[in-house]
Amino acid sequence: MKRFIAGLLIMILLVSLSAPVAQAKQSGFKDVGKEWDWARFSIEKMYAKGIVKGYPGGWFKPKNSVTHLETIIMALRIMGWEGEIDNKAKLPEYIARLKLPWKDAYYYLNLAVKKGIIKPEEIKNLRPNEPVKRYEIAKYIVRAIGREDEAKQHMNEKLPFKDVKAIPDNAVGYVYLMVKLGLIKGYPGHVFQPNKPISRAEMAVIINSLDELLEEDEKKEAVFVVVLVDRDDMTITVSKEEKTATYDLKEDVPVYINGKYSDIEKIGPGDEVKLMFNEEGKVVFIQVISKKITSMAKGILVGVDERKQTVSLLTYEKVEKGYVGMLKESDIEGWHLELETKYERFVLVGDTSRLENYVGEKVVILGEIKEGASIYMRGPLLEVDEWFVVTDNNTLTYEVTGETYIEIGERQAELSDLKEGSYVELGAQKDKVISIKVIK
Repeated sequence: MKRFIAGLLIMILLVSLSAPVAQAKQSGFKDVGKEWDWARFSIEKMYAKGIVKGYPGGWFKPKNSVTHLETIIMALRIMGWEGEIDNKAKLPEYIARLKLPWKDAYYYLNLAVKKGIIKPEEIKNLRPNEPVKRYEIAKYIVRAIGREDEAKQHMNEKLPFKDVKAIPDNAVGYVYLMVKLGLIKGYPGHVFQPNKPISRAEMAVIINSLDELLEEDEKKEAVFVVVLVDRDDMTITVSKEEKTATYDLKEDVPVYINGKYSDIEKIGPGDEVKLMFNEEGKVVFIQVISKKITSMAKGILVGVDERKQTVSLLTYEKVEKGYVGMLKESDIEGWHLELETKYERFVLVGDTSRLENYVGEKVVILGEIKEGASIYMRGPLLEVDEWFVVTDNNTLTYEVTGETYIEIGERQAELSDLKEGSYVELGAQKDKVISIKVIK
């Protein structure tokens, strides 16, 4: 019930988008390289959620064995019970006489007894600082998730392991249930190795699998849809239930796509993600759970149609504001070309050779406004550096929907705020635009 309430509170925060999903520590370890790819996702995720801890200096020590005490503490954390620790409670004598590495460990163990993770009669023979065995982990976890009665009903199951006789009779049901739930697996050769200690890397995988199982059981899905990833400012804008929020990204934030380590560059608009945050509200972990078919485009807006709810883009890599309008000719004070935009008229000077062939057509002019009044008194002088004729072949047109996120100057905007000639970065899913960010 405690875990359900905690999950409900998290969902409320997610819907409001007014607070981080979960508190977390900084991530990334010096000793978790490619050889640990099979466990890296679980290590990073469980560390980001604060379930497993690292060591000073950026080390994780994945080969180290996990102790009984560490296993019990992780079980309390994954169930959301750590906040119930009472370090002022009177300790039972059978706990107080143990030799534990730090003071609060006694209170963790006391809570574990109350939650049924370990029995009072088992404390006498508990070896809290020694490595925990695989079959013993099965007991702790099955009890933590409240399925001990189910395990007891399977104490006579025939397990598919060659070394099944090495599993204590009173642990068979626990191992059976752990295997059935996909929380633990055997080793090559159809062996379980019940007495083998668990490494920190293996434990991270087990705890992560348990976390996903609990989320599935409680339907606690903290899923956002990516609207925009700004790699320069290191921010991510996401939406949930038509509400949007922008969060800062931690430098080198771990990104996982389909469980594999990836890069922030691979995240695009429309992707469904889970985010984790540190105490400062920065995103420290990103899990892409569903990647949409998306496209990214940069260029100059050459069309904003509020009636049709569309935008058109002239793709262009160089960040440059453009002047978009109809090319006109004039004989006032001598023949010359002019550009009539939605907003004003410009007199074109400079390199206008060959432009006269496109009078009456829509064009994009790149250049600078010259100081001083126009000699023709028809508008500012625009010196032409480069120009393009707008055609169906060099433009892309997208549909704008009610879910399209538009950003101008770090604020959310409307379609009516967009101006032709602006340089934008656009993210789309097929022919529907998901995000538009005005760069210049």
